[in-house]
Amino acid sequence: MDKKYTIKDIAQMAGVSKGTVDRVLHNRGKVSPAALEKINEVLNVIDYEPNLIARNLKSTKIYRICVLLPDPAFDPYWLPCVNGIQDAIIEFKAYNVIIDTHYFNPESTKSF
Repeated sequence: MDKKYTIKDIAQMAGVSKGTVDRVLHNRGKVSPAALEKINEVLNVIDYEPNLIARNLKSTKIYRICVLLPDPAFDPYWLPCVNGIQDAIIEFKAYNVIIDTHYFNPESTKSF
């Protein structure tokens, strides 16, 4: 399994402060060209990818997903999808993801 690098790890490897690494990763504040180059070298070597789940834990942003499906009461083919969506609602609730499911009657164009 790949090591998960922290800002502190990256700062030590680049020889800069944690604050400088934070400014580079989050694109805020001024950073000297030399420090930017050092940090980018480290990020390339470790193949850095941000942890989006960790980043969103402190976020107050709410993500809303709307799903439109044929009503499984009319077409049971869609029931596994409904069950998967219900699992996703529970799994992603902690990450400010709201999933709204709407159903339509596949036999009625007015319902859609």
